[in-house]
Amino acid sequence: MSKHSTSTRRTFLKGGALLAAPLSAASVSAAALAEGGSADKGLKARLERLEDEAAIRELHQSWVRRFNAGDGRELLDDAVRRLTADHAGAADTIEIAADGRSAVGIFDYAVELGVPLARDSTLAQMAHAQGHGIVRRTERRMLSIEYTKISGAWNIGQVALKTPATGK
Repeated sequence: MSKHSTSTRRTFLKGGALLAAPLSAASVSAAALAEGGSADKGLKARLERLEDEAAIRELHQSWVRRFNAGDGRELLDDAVRRLTADHAGAADTIEIAADGRSAVGIFDYAVELGVPLARDSTLAQMAHAQGHGIVRRTERRMLSIEYTKISGAWNIGQVALKTPATGK
C-alpha cells in the first residue's frame, strides 16, 4: 500500500511558520538584550502593575459575591441589600499609587436599597408582621474602594457609595 500525498499551499505555510517561529523569538531576545536593563525594568514594572490590578479585581469580585450572599456588610450602609455591576456605566478604574502599596478602585453599580416601612399604619404593621416591611428601590451609584497592600497581599480598606452625578 503506498501513500500518495500532494503538497498544498496550506502545508507549505505551516512549514514556513514552524521554521520562522524560532527566528522571531531569537530576534526579540536579541533586541531585549541590546536595549539593556532599562527595558527589562520597565517590563517588570508593567508586569507587576498588571498583576496588582488583577489581584485587586479578584479581591473586589470576591467581596461583592460575599456581600450579596450576606457576608461583609459591615463595610456599607445597612440599607444596601445587593450590588449589581452597572454595565451601562463608565468603565471600572483602578489607580495604583506610585509606591505600589495603596490603590483606589471606582466601579459603577446598580445598588438595591431597602428602607423599613414606618409602623404608623395598619397596612405597614401587617406588612411587617408578614416579613415584608421593607421598601426596595434600585439606584445607580459609584462604589469607591480604597485598597492597601500588606505583606504582598491586597486588602480592602474603606468602601463608599457615591452618586455618579455629584461624586458624593
